[in-house]
Amino acid sequence: MYRLGRPVGNMDNDLGNNPLPSGTLPRRLLGQVLVDGEFISHNDLDRALERQKRTNEMLGEVLVGMGVLDPADLKAALSVQGELASVKDAIRAGAGVRLLLGELLLAAKRITPEQLDSALEEQKRTGEKLGAVLLRRNHITGNELRAALAFQENQGRERTSPSPFRLGEILVATGQITREQLDRALERQKQTRKKIGELLIESGDIGPHQVAYGLQVQKKLVIAALVAAMSMANVASAKAASPAESGARSGSAQIQVSAKVASRTTLKMLRQPSDIMITEKDIARGYVDAPSASRIEVRNNNPRGYLLVFEGLNGPFRKTLVRGMEREVQIGPGAGLVPMPHARGPVTMELSYRFFLSENARPGTYSWPLTLSSQPF
Repeated sequence: MYRLGRPVGNMDNDLGNNPLPSGTLPRRLLGQVLVDGEFISHNDLDRALERQKRTNEMLGEVLVGMGVLDPADLKAALSVQGELASVKDAIRAGAGVRLLLGELLLAAKRITPEQLDSALEEQKRTGEKLGAVLLRRNHITGNELRAALAFQENQGRERTSPSPFRLGEILVATGQITREQLDRALERQKQTRKKIGELLIESGDIGPHQVAYGLQVQKKLVIAALVAAMSMANVASAKAASPAESGARSGSAQIQVSAKVASRTTLKMLRQPSDIMITEKDIARGYVDAPSASRIEVRNNNPRGYLLVFEGLNGPFRKTLVRGMEREVQIGPGAGLVPMPHARGPVTMELSYRFFLSENARPGTYSWPLTLSSQPF
């Protein structure tokens, strides 16, 4: 049985005073939000995307039509999707009961219970903070830890500004109450310390089961925001440290004449298998290797670099290690964004994979589990 550890407090001594990266990133996809919040499974998303190719329906409509997503849950996810366009926006979504760092990282699936247990044992021996131990063991990055701690700080904080992650807003978005009922409850809340759910039940506007539903949805949306914040923190940091921006801060005075050219990146798949086989031996060791499986060619004209986008990990595969870039990269469920530097001319890469198998994996031949594309900064 794992333990969750004590609050970690401020980590400046361990991480330095580096601020969290800022700036907007590509819009968080609805499928990512739903998977991150565990509204649907990776397999559900994969099947929905396949059906969407044939029907041209909106993804949410496909999922509801398949019976794997409640229409009210879809409304809740859509109501917060626009709040996940930057690291800071996602961090501000921190709502509900304040969780310990270990609980947050487990909920975001950034660490396993075994990794947490081992880190807590080391924390006992060394007296270090939990985040410092996890960072030193390379279980999380510094940007991910900063994002998680900032998110934790926002949880449980008293707020006056509206947020779609607050329980009352979720109840409105999902059709449990009207805007007028919420406004009346908020006015009564100013005169008392009671929680909004309690006030709505007292007034007869809602039943206890509806409040329980709202709290459950809130928890899922908050976890989706946490996953978004930690994922985007690494990408935004890479953008902020781009060579073009570093040169602009060098202090040299120059006169430049330039024309604005639209950022453009293209990826050509030169070679990739259409399927992958899992054997009993692979299941016994917990993974299957696919050496030199993908050969790609990327052309990019943005001096800030570009993103490689890995999507679609599903079925019996829970994560993969990708080799062949500047460093080994771990891709989890949903989409993985890998920042890449600018290079003149076309760049050819040969990628190898180690796919880690889920507990219910079975021998057989499966469709290739990853799609790969590129995206400009």
